[in-house]
Amino acid sequence: MTVVCAIDHRFEDLTLERGTLGAGVEVRDARGLGLDACADADGILVGARLRLDAAALAALPRCRAIVRYGVGVDNVDVEAAAAAGIWVAFVPDYCIEEVADHALAMLLALNRRLVALDATVREGSWGVPAGLPVHRLSECTLGVVGFGRIGEALGRRGAALGMTVLAADPVRPAAEIVAAGAEPVALDELVARADYVSLHAPPARDGGAVLSAERIATMKPGACVVNVARGGLVDEPALIAALASGALGGAALDVAAAEPLTPPNPLLEAPNVLVSPHAAWYSIEAVRELRTKAAAEVGRVLAGGEPRFAANRPVA
Repeated sequence: MTVVCAIDHRFEDLTLERGTLGAGVEVRDARGLGLDACADADGILVGARLRLDAAALAALPRCRAIVRYGVGVDNVDVEAAAAAGIWVAFVPDYCIEEVADHALAMLLALNRRLVALDATVREGSWGVPAGLPVHRLSECTLGVVGFGRIGEALGRRGAALGMTVLAADPVRPAAEIVAAGAEPVALDELVARADYVSLHAPPARDGGAVLSAERIATMKPGACVVNVARGGLVDEPALIAALASGALGGAALDVAAAEPLTPPNPLLEAPNVLVSPHAAWYSIEAVRELRTKAAAEVGRVLAGGEPRFAANRPVA
């Protein structure tokens, strides 16, 4: 019997995975168990927390496929897996609409100052507070950093609301960006021109912040930052300082450099910051799609094929 183990997950059952892989595969629930429960597995479905390094991979002699429930594979040593003859794959296309919608919702909340307005009502006031800056959205510029699936989806949403859309992406051809309704620009130009900078890029190769202190200093007075990608993309101390000084108008963050965000933290105390708990990806439909696509990737490998989205290529 072919064995696939699902480990480091939070699902109540594995009905979707079993239905996707079919009756000829034993799908074993190893949630809450150690990796030794997967010692005889031909394939593994894994979450984001369990670290699969070279030593862990050596304890999986039958394994031919490791598929991450999600986008990144930071917790898997992909080179060691390739040397061990194991495909590593992921699911990058399961929550495009959700993350784009979440970014847009955060942008709209910043634009309409919903957090501040909600607070004034709860404090007993009614009406528009004096000095609260609100600008017509259709006269604002949206800067999308990383114009992949999600970035492009946000760009389309912004354009539909009348915003001017700028896109900075070192990989995406300029012609494709133009065809999608955005203006291709360099990152520094985008940061300087945009009223809203929304981050949808992978981590920088050097591990540094894409929205660095130097770039934050060049942003327009009152501009806002939206980050639904990775916390490390933003220099958080510089962002906090710019928000506190009034140089920036606000920030909306679904991710942080260190998660979870817990008090005391200036980001949780600032009145012009909106936060959510790394939830931009979530919907009932997205979870279902993630699980079925992850299981299907394992199935492709076990049937002798290749995964759709591979992070490596086995050499053994």
